[in-house]
Amino acid sequence: MSKKLFAGILLGGAATATAWTLLPAKKRQALREQLNDRVADWTDYATDYVLTALDIVDERLAEMDNSEVAASVKTATQKMKDKKDQVIDHLTNDDFDKQTAAIREKLAQAGSNEDTDDDIIIDATSDDQTTKTEK
Repeated sequence: MSKKLFAGILLGGAATATAWTLLPAKKRQALREQLNDRVADWTDYATDYVLTALDIVDERLAEMDNSEVAASVKTATQKMKDKKDQVIDHLTNDDFDKQTAAIREKLAQAGSNEDTDDDIIIDATSDDQTTKTEK
């Protein structure tokens, strides 16, 4: 489907470019002006919409008690800091080299067996149970 879409875009672009070059200069200028007018209209509409939305938000914030807003912002900020600390702790303190070495060792042992079964099964549940009991 992506090839058909790409071919359609190319053919449509080529047809548009050909039609544009075949138009008289006055017609091209009229189309440019019409397009500029529509873009200006849509820009005005979007600006009015955004300004209306900002007015509504300002009214809602004025109705709320500032301490409530500050408390909710502080709570959200603290949650984000806690999550950031958790991710950084996980990435810096977990020993990925030992885990990778253990997996490589198990895979090497599985390959050295004269087993006709070619499936590799990695079972993390048994490792999790042993590490929990070791702690």
